[in-house]
Amino acid sequence: MRQPEPLNAIDELRLFLDFAVPLCGADIAYKLRQWGHSREQAKAWLRGETERAGGSLGENGDAMQFSDGRPRSGRAQNRVVRTASELARGVAAAALLAQLEGKSGVEAFGGFYGATASPAEADTEHVQDGDDDAVGTAARGSCPARKPAAGMP
Repeated sequence: MRQPEPLNAIDELRLFLDFAVPLCGADIAYKLRQWGHSREQAKAWLRGETERAGGSLGENGDAMQFSDGRPRSGRAQNRVVRTASELARGVAAAALLAQLEGKSGVEAFGGFYGATASPAEADTEHVQDGDDDAVGTAARGSCPARKPAAGMP
């Protein structure tokens, strides 16, 4: 019996993001609720997170994209791990930011990350401005999750 072929780098990235983005989204939403930011403060912080992820991907994306499949250690491994982690946090932050702006989420690397409800059913009507936990109600129950593309299991 033959071993199955390993996934290509893009499929591995999608699989990683499918697991990491919802976890990062839950962590970010929890932190924002704890900090008690207003809606505008939360949006500014989320924009910063997405910009940092974009910068990291721009600087180090080649380490993930052009890997030859050999095991890495030391600095090379840390570079890939750090970039992948920042990418997942950036996608999660972008999805939460989109939800705060009244959209259902974002599309990244062929997957949709955001509220699993249709845009008409999104939690946007629950988001409130002011000192009463603007992010808490927006993110509750709608942390970024990947919605499978049509035709995918």
